[in-house]
Amino acid sequence: MPHEYMTILILSGLASLLTTPLLRRMAIALDITDKPSNRKVHDQPIPYLGGLAFHFSMTAALLYVFWKAPYILDAQISSQQLLALYGVAMGFQLLGVVDDARPVSPKIKLLIQTILAVILVRSGFVIEQVSNPFGGAIPFGWIGGLASVLWILTIVNAINFIDGLDGLAAGIVFFAALANFLIALYPWQNFVCLISLVLMGATIGFLPYNFSPAKIFMGDAGSLYLGVLLAGSSLVSNTKGATVMSLSLPLVILSIPLLDALLTVVRRGKRGMNLFTADRGHVHHRLLRLGFNVRQSVLSIYGLCFLLAMTAVLADQLPDPFKMVFIFVFFAAVWWGFLIFSAIESRVIGKNDSTLNAESAKQPDSE
Repeated sequence: MPHEYMTILILSGLASLLTTPLLRRMAIALDITDKPSNRKVHDQPIPYLGGLAFHFSMTAALLYVFWKAPYILDAQISSQQLLALYGVAMGFQLLGVVDDARPVSPKIKLLIQTILAVILVRSGFVIEQVSNPFGGAIPFGWIGGLASVLWILTIVNAINFIDGLDGLAAGIVFFAALANFLIALYPWQNFVCLISLVLMGATIGFLPYNFSPAKIFMGDAGSLYLGVLLAGSSLVSNTKGATVMSLSLPLVILSIPLLDALLTVVRRGKRGMNLFTADRGHVHHRLLRLGFNVRQSVLSIYGLCFLLAMTAVLADQLPDPFKMVFIFVFFAAVWWGFLIFSAIESRVIGKNDSTLNAESAKQPDSE
């Protein structure tokens, strides 16, 4: 691994580590905090704006790359495309800051996200074609642009939805970035390596302040920023000629937040709720109902994300004939695991409710 990569990791980590305390004090001074409520797990206001530290990490890394190691970008992406991602990520972060300070209408929020995603796609972050297993390539045309916009919106909001416990979203993004980095290291996709190193460094530097008990939250300013960087780097790795396997690996790596986002959309749709209306039905809330505390819930999801990340890395090394078999078996196993988890959850919660009802019945009525 080039020594420049280690420098990028250290720079982005230090930038996040050093700026987060300053952002915490600024959020307190401006009273931009997450107030306690029935669906929150904290009982006192926690400062927002921690996600701005990720922008400082990205900026520090890019300054180093443009100044000392511009050749890192030569093989895969233009400087204009990198700056486009940098600018669009800033747009997502600005939207997040405004939403953290004063909630934005869900329709306006989705509209702005869509506009920013279209700008990114128009800047070259798009799947143009898919390799044909029988030879040649299948051009996507306008469908590729639409699919790329939907992919960006999906990843961005999946990370946003999963950001519900101390340190959860930052840890998930770290493991996703780690897997992306290991997969991109050979055949040396420099841009994906660069963004992955920034994400790893930024989240490592942020977690000492964000892990339970959290001193600061990343807020939408952080989750939207991390999400668009993940989405952008995955699109770049598939821009010129994607394969079914290369398109499937991000789904494996991000299985937890993507499954949680899917269930969130279905659940809120059935209840007639707005897509961006918060509730307590996310996977981390379900673990809390099963008796896990905050740290246990977060560490359990960390463990799953690490296993999924390493599964994707190993799957990338499989011979081509076995890759499609792996994808089929993997997603079948994920669905089976979800059904088992739901069954266990229903039984445990049902037993707890029965026990509480029985204990209440034994208590004499007070007058």
